This record gives sequence, structure tokens and C-alpha cells, in this order.
Amino acid sequence: MDYQFQEGSFTLPEGFQDRTVNMFVFGTTTPAPLSITLSRDTHLPGEDLGAYLKRQLKLLASKLRGYTVLEQKTVELSASHPVPGVQIEAYYMSDKRPIHQRQAAFIIAPGRVLVFACTSQADFTAEQNRNWTDLLASYQPRQLNPDPAASGAQE
Repeated sequence: MDYQFQEGSFTLPEGFQDRTVNMFVFGTTTPAPLSITLSRDTHLPGEDLGAYLKRQLKLLASKLRGYTVLEQKTVELSASHPVPGVQIEAYYMSDKRPIHQRQAAFIIAPGRVLVFACTSQADFTAEQNRNWTDLLASYQPRQLNPDPAASGAQE
């Protein structure tokens, strides 16, 4: 597999799967007041998005003290190539303070799940809510095998 990332690319031996996590933090303080994480995962054979989320939420609740789901709703990834998904609003306790988290999961290919998460030290602001919606809408799937005829290329 040819693997591309921000700094470059490399070729992985046969049989490897992409389970990477990308984290983006706002500002330079630690802990960051706001972070966005993109995770790549797999779901179990025959597992739909609802079952995947139920399994993941159980895992989160076992690892994060006081993990509480506040809301679950349907969302879409990408305004131009919509992919249906589910968004979770939740919080958990860390050092006696609530940590607010929003996650959205999408099955993007057979067996492949893309999970976006936004974590904040405070309640999400109206601007952060807009930025989150814009982030999901801005997703563009990578064309792995571009077809020159489809792009209008001529010889």
C-alpha cells in the first residue's frame, strides 16, 4: 500500500491496515483548550454503524470516568459526496473537571470506519459548533485510481 501523509509518503508491505490517528490542537498550551482528532478503524464482520457505536461507547464508558452521552443524532460527512453517519455529544470527568467531546463516525468503505472527534476543556461555543459542521462538510474523499477520462483530460 502506498501511504501518503502530510510530510510525505512510503510503501507498506502487503497485509498492513491503516489504523492511524491524526490529532490537531488549537493553541500552544497544554492541555490544549480544543483538539480535533481523526481516527481510522474497522468494524466487525456484519456489524452496522449502530452496533459499532454501541460497542465503542461501552468501551469509552469503561475507560473514561463518568462518561455520559448527552445526545446522539444522524449527520453527514461531505457536502459534495454525502456519507451518512452518527454523531455523539458526551462528556467525562478528568481531574474533577468535565471534558466535553463530540464524535462522528462514518462507514466509508466495507469494513472501514472514519471517526472525527472534537474535545474541549469548556462547553462548545457557537463558533466551534459552526467550525465542526464546516469541517465535516468540507471532507473530500481521495481518488485512489483517478480516471483521466472522468476528469475531462484530453490527449
